[in-house]
Amino acid sequence: MFKSAIFLFIVAFLFSSTPALAAVEFNPQFIISDEEMQSTANWTSVDIQRFLEDRGSYLATLRTEDLNGQTKSASEIIHQTALQYQINPKYILVTLQKEQSLITDDAPTQKQLDWAAGYGVCDSCSMNDPNLLKFKGFGKQVDNAAGIIRWYYNNTDRSIVRKKDQNTTIDNQIIIPQSWATAFLYTYTPHFHGNKNFWRIWNTWFTQIYPNGSLLRSEASSEVWLIQNNVKRKFKNQSTLLSRADPKMIIAVPDSELTNYQTGAEISFPNYSVLKTPSAFYLLDYDTLRPFASAEVVRKIGYNPDEFVEITDADIAGYPRGTTITESTTAPTGVIYQITDLNNSYYLFKDNTLYPITDKNIVTTNYKDLPIEKHKLADIKKLEVANLPLSFKDGTLFRIKDGNNIYVIENGKKRLIADVDTFAALGYKRENVISVSALTAINISDGEPIFINGSLISSRNKYLGDSEIKVDDLFKTSVPAYLVAEYPSGRIISGKNIDQARSMASLTKLLVSYEALNQDFDLTKSSKYSSVKHKSAGRNLYIKNGATIKNSDLLHAMVIGSTNNTARMIAQNSGLTSEAVFIEKINARLENWGADDTVVVDVSGLGAKNKSTPRNLLKIATKILENSTIKSALAKTSFSFKSSAAKHTTVSPTLSVPAGTKNYKIIASKTGSTDEAGIVTMILVESIKTKKQYTIITMGGKGRDQEAGKMAKWISSGDVKITNR
Repeated sequence: MFKSAIFLFIVAFLFSSTPALAAVEFNPQFIISDEEMQSTANWTSVDIQRFLEDRGSYLATLRTEDLNGQTKSASEIIHQTALQYQINPKYILVTLQKEQSLITDDAPTQKQLDWAAGYGVCDSCSMNDPNLLKFKGFGKQVDNAAGIIRWYYNNTDRSIVRKKDQNTTIDNQIIIPQSWATAFLYTYTPHFHGNKNFWRIWNTWFTQIYPNGSLLRSEASSEVWLIQNNVKRKFKNQSTLLSRADPKMIIAVPDSELTNYQTGAEISFPNYSVLKTPSAFYLLDYDTLRPFASAEVVRKIGYNPDEFVEITDADIAGYPRGTTITESTTAPTGVIYQITDLNNSYYLFKDNTLYPITDKNIVTTNYKDLPIEKHKLADIKKLEVANLPLSFKDGTLFRIKDGNNIYVIENGKKRLIADVDTFAALGYKRENVISVSALTAINISDGEPIFINGSLISSRNKYLGDSEIKVDDLFKTSVPAYLVAEYPSGRIISGKNIDQARSMASLTKLLVSYEALNQDFDLTKSSKYSSVKHKSAGRNLYIKNGATIKNSDLLHAMVIGSTNNTARMIAQNSGLTSEAVFIEKINARLENWGADDTVVVDVSGLGAKNKSTPRNLLKIATKILENSTIKSALAKTSFSFKSSAAKHTTVSPTLSVPAGTKNYKIIASKTGSTDEAGIVTMILVESIKTKKQYTIITMGGKGRDQEAGKMAKWISSGDVKITNR
């Protein structure tokens, strides 16, 4: 029998491994269900307030007028609106984040608050239009964002409402919404990207991301919960926790994270407790009650009556019953056998059966409280042996010896943690990762990989570009510092000196354009040029003193032509009190983004102290390219316009980047140069072959070299072997 078991184990070793499943992907046909959209989620204003506080949101401290002019907290406004229209408050929260980043922004502008849900706003709308101003204000925006969804449900026959199960075109793509909620989201925001962003945020905040076996503790209390079968179960006390889990594995999470899980039965008794009812004795084997055949069996096994836990039948009504413990049952709680003449191999001996253990770490992780007995092979020859070896318990973190990949066990399978940012976002600690043999790992079936998308990592001040994984210099170049990364994930493929701070020259203007559009720089208005106030050295737009320029033209002249006086005009017409305050706002935004190695001292980029790193510039570029106005401008190489009666044509100085080749096309680009900075470049390219997009950052180049273009050709070939996956 023992040899037969070994043979079966080897067969299992060879054939039990299965390929990992792909991560969940966005389904544009089904974003959320109607049940999700119309559920109030049992959230009170207190729950919403806690959610905002957990994310450090400015809204957590905001008190403003609701629809009726009464001053209330943001959480109260959201709650009362959700109840009034029977719309999920989670929908409102996601909409506020999708439209104005109000959940994760701790210093929003008044403009963000006034148009919080983007209601009534369109690409061609003027926010000064009287027909639009009636929607201005946080309370009105929240009310209309929820109210329009209820109106959609009540008016599905109206022509303006997109229909469930019917074709609709979004950004030249045919979509067939599979729920009314999905159809309404496309009605509210008729853009593919906006709704994909909604989905990302929703899944970031309101789906269960922690694997079964995770130990979670709310940051607001000392209660510890076990995630089991996708519900949370609270440990009644410390002794109960210690009997089933290792406290060092506890992860502190925001209280709102726990609301994503339904509450299951409390874990009330320590594992392997002997429970005594008025009529019977039971051994608690984790979540199974094993009845003793009689009180005499309890006595013969040797349990101390002082250890009995007296309970009622009602206390154990929900527990499933296991096999009965009789006088012939051996080791009902288990004992570890170490076979000294079989390479000191380990087995769990329980209920007259041996269970193979392939790695000593399984003993210390799963069975640290069980006694270990040394035996000879002859002692166990007649014992029954289970066919398959034991695996680690759920929640165990491990890596294969000499390997980089980290896995977590869930439901007996190993799930690959996709990258270091996902590892960090989940709150795992490296000291809790154990090393196992390849034999042990390969005998554990593969489960679905765990990947936290960029929006979740961003909401926790994390980003793929911040990964601590070593970045190899795959593209050998004389440029002092550079990187090549996937877009928009920010995953760095190749680089050199990516954390070395250097002058960034006119890439500063990307930040100027972004900050202006997030202040009160109205593209529909015009600004007047002053040769005194806006004077600047270097490359300038030649314009007469007192001439007026449309702000949209001003923005294009700065972004495309990289002119310095236009940068000063924009900063001084942003609605802020001074250019210095504008710069302060930029630096505050950089701090909020986590671009800690970047500083702006002037808006032109001429100062040598305008510094950043390739890694920070990647983050900045990814953020800024989300703005369609700036991205559109960065796609152009020239721009013509009028100021007063004069005609102007500004040309991009992007001479170090070719227009594109048969390998790639340029989606957006920006360069700059000063004596201190050398040539700095940011380009976004798309591979003709793979359709994948990449961000390229170079710093410190000399002359009008073509290194960025060479990198674009190299990465767009589709033949690059990436070493830091």
